[in-house]
Amino acid sequence: MDRLEQFADSLRRSVELIHQLEGVMLEEMRAIESRAPEQLQQIVVEKLELVDRLEHETAQQKGWVELEHHSFTPEGIDAFITAVDPKDQLRKPWGELRAGIGRCDGLNKKNARLIERDQKRIALSLRILKGEDGASSTYDPKGRAQTSRIQGRTISQA
Repeated sequence: MDRLEQFADSLRRSVELIHQLEGVMLEEMRAIESRAPEQLQQIVVEKLELVDRLEHETAQQKGWVELEHHSFTPEGIDAFITAVDPKDQLRKPWGELRAGIGRCDGLNKKNARLIERDQKRIALSLRILKGEDGASSTYDPKGRAQTSRIQGRTISQA
């Protein structure tokens, strides 16, 4: 099997892996939204395994692209495909992979925002339980958030 066939096989595996990763990230979003920590832990393990496999494929692809004296960037890979694939058969899976990466990046950002939102909600609940005024937040002259230090009554004192 020549390098072009090896690259094509690796690219196909990457496309399959990115689709699996996208599915797992959608499951992750549902687990975050439903606050299912046990399910979330299983999903994170599965996600990390997929990312490891994708990184392995990417490292191999990088080697093949650089052997042909192209940079391992989207532009360099486009140039690599143009140079080594006269039938342009790699263009479609390469486009699928890039699109999948974009969708996974978007899901990752959305999941991070969901987690951040939950962390803020929990922190606010804890401040209220400790008797701190969680609602009063002001800004200093430089525009930075400044939480007031006024203590209220704790829930046990109420």
